[in-house]
Amino acid sequence: MKGLNSIHHSHARQVVMMALCVLAHAFMKEVSTALLKCPLPLDRDAAGMWRTLAGTEATCHSHRLLDVLLKELQERPGTSGDKAAVTPLAAASALCEVLSVSTCTQVVTRFYPRLLMALLVQVHYSIGLTLPDSMALPMNTHKASSSCACSECSCIVKTLKTLLLKMGCRYEFTSIEKEGGWELLASSEEHHRGVGLLARAMIHYSCCELWRILYLLVPFLERGDTQHRLTAMAFFVELLHMPQAKRLPEKYSTIRLLKGLTDPDPVIRALCVKGLITMADWPGKVKSSPCHYGNNINAITSEVPAKQTRGVSTLAS
Repeated sequence: MKGLNSIHHSHARQVVMMALCVLAHAFMKEVSTALLKCPLPLDRDAAGMWRTLAGTEATCHSHRLLDVLLKELQERPGTSGDKAAVTPLAAASALCEVLSVSTCTQVVTRFYPRLLMALLVQVHYSIGLTLPDSMALPMNTHKASSSCACSECSCIVKTLKTLLLKMGCRYEFTSIEKEGGWELLASSEEHHRGVGLLARAMIHYSCCELWRILYLLVPFLERGDTQHRLTAMAFFVELLHMPQAKRLPEKYSTIRLLKGLTDPDPVIRALCVKGLITMADWPGKVKSSPCHYGNNINAITSEVPAKQTRGVSTLAS
């Protein structure tokens, strides 16, 4: 990529780029991994390369490209000061370029639930993340909201916004904007509220991908570290308002939320209480077999605030 900087003629540059892309399609994983090592912010050539790779008519190439980016977005940023610290940010920047290509919409739709959750978790990871000076992004690279204390966070939020617009979620986007949702997402204390606001907006505007997200979240609730589980739980408890959620087996809904009441993180415990209160209004399904979990409820009600205790206790009534 460095050699392209010396080619000033636009036609010659385009020819070289196309030749590189032909090679890249044969070795997509290797080339994508190498591109992720490009300095941030992406320069014109690196950004153009990502867009060209995504613009292929062969669906298999786009699928392999998104596979690589998703894998990196699902990793927690390293803290050792090496390239592992910045790779998820590089993947988010690359994804933002890929999403600008109209021909990859069909493949992006297939990956949408996983990309959405990966970006939400990465936003949580990036809050308070400090990269070494040699890797830090310039603060004026991306336009960030006032609450985004670092350009690392604003970079991922920007990609999340781009993904929502790519999927046609314009009403959801506007709703979140009006409610200050982006600022909430980028706040260490309010991140879960921002996630919940996004989920409620998607429910309100009947996002057709919600059922896929719901079933994706089931294994997410017991996977990963606290940030991962908190983000997943914040989204999951809002989706319990969906009719499809009532089809979940008890071990994936009621029992899992009850187990969450013993989580060391107080926010996760509060979210579990919120979910159980929602499920208390489900006709028949929860109340039909209180003996399965009545003892668990009695054991935790002494630790739950009075207003929430009444809702949780309904499960055993």
